[in-house]
Amino acid sequence: MRIQEYLLLRSLMLVGLIQSPFIAISQTVSTPVVGFQKIAAPQGGVALGPTFVKAAVFSGEVTIAGNTVSLASGALTGLNLGPSSFTDRSNYPKYYAEVVSSGSPFYGYNFDISANSNSSVTSANIPAGLSGVVNIVIRPHFTLGDLGAASLNDGDSVNFVNDPSGEQSTYYAISGDWYDAGFNPGYSHKPIYPGEAVVFAAQSGQVTMTLTGQVKTTPTAVPLSMTSYANLVTAINPSTTVNWASQGLTTFLNDGAAFTVYTSDGSFSEQSTYYTVSGQILDASFSPASGSISVKGGEGINIGSLDQDKVIVLPGVTIN
Repeated sequence: MRIQEYLLLRSLMLVGLIQSPFIAISQTVSTPVVGFQKIAAPQGGVALGPTFVKAAVFSGEVTIAGNTVSLASGALTGLNLGPSSFTDRSNYPKYYAEVVSSGSPFYGYNFDISANSNSSVTSANIPAGLSGVVNIVIRPHFTLGDLGAASLNDGDSVNFVNDPSGEQSTYYAISGDWYDAGFNPGYSHKPIYPGEAVVFAAQSGQVTMTLTGQVKTTPTAVPLSMTSYANLVTAINPSTTVNWASQGLTTFLNDGAAFTVYTSDGSFSEQSTYYTVSGQILDASFSPASGSISVKGGEGINIGSLDQDKVIVLPGVTIN
């Protein structure tokens, strides 16, 4: 597969997660569950994504019309939600909004915020057809900075492969900062989008990352593109393992779409491939897959063989 060919060319070997459950601080209805997860990254690598979300800076009812989201008067007073504004490096969105109305067909969809006033935000990528009154939350993006470059070894890298342009971008941990491929510093603000997995490569021995945040109990919409180099996807779920047989992929993927699970030993080789056919998940022998398709929490899978661009909606975490 294309992602494997790329990794072989770059001699990447990616990370495994230790089986560390999240630590619940609170489980009340009004207070989100907060926790942490430690990720052990041996020399080598894995497709890795965020297992938590950041605390919301706004939650409530809004009205969407065109590229404008109107909120209650003064709801965003004192907040600057626009993108980063560097003059010597790339600027990226800092905040995004997500639809949390369970009755909306856009439940779980998100869009970047390009600017805001005290009572509105604007966005250039509100999903087509999303309008009217819905409930949203606004959160900061999870970024490279949240991987903690100071805890990594110089030369450890993160490769982004999900860009619909087909381009890839690589960033390196050096002296506690993130550098781009031209070895320019200051890229800790590069976002890792909800549900996106990146290729993390530990180059010189094991490192340990600690991810923290809120447990996400609502669905997450993840776009897939036919023109991206790969579609690496992860569930925002800090559980020890995630069963991809119960992630609802057959609802969103066409017959013949494939998803690949990789090894966790640092070799990042193909462990197994599955196919969605007639509402079922088939294994490599085209027999119905039985039981659980277990992937460590935080690790990603690769989805391909699409008939067109897709959006899949992954379920939130169920807290008992």
